[in-house]
Amino acid sequence: MVCCAYCGEPASLKIVANPEQVCQAHAVEFWCGLLDYVRDHSTPCVKHEGSCTCRACDELNVAYVRARAIAAAGPAPLDDDQFQIRLAS
Repeated sequence: MVCCAYCGEPASLKIVANPEQVCQAHAVEFWCGLLDYVRDHSTPCVKHEGSCTCRACDELNVAYVRARAIAAAGPAPLDDDQFQIRLAS
C-alpha cells in the first residue's frame, strides 16, 4: 500500500500532481484549491453586452477565423493530383 506523501496515511486517490498518490483529505484539498484558482483567474463572459475578452470567447473567435480560412482555401488536393514543380538547376 502506498502512503500519502504529505501525511503518511494510506493513499487511496490520484491527483494531477507530483506526487500523485494522496489520501482523500489531501485530494479534496488539491481539487478545491485548483477550482478556486481557476475561478479567481477567469473573467466573466459579457458577449451579450459588447466585445468579450474572456479566454473561452477568444478561443472560439480563433476557431471561427481558422474555419473561415480553411473554407476560403478550398478542399485539399487529392493524392493523385499532379503538380508542376520547377527544378532548381
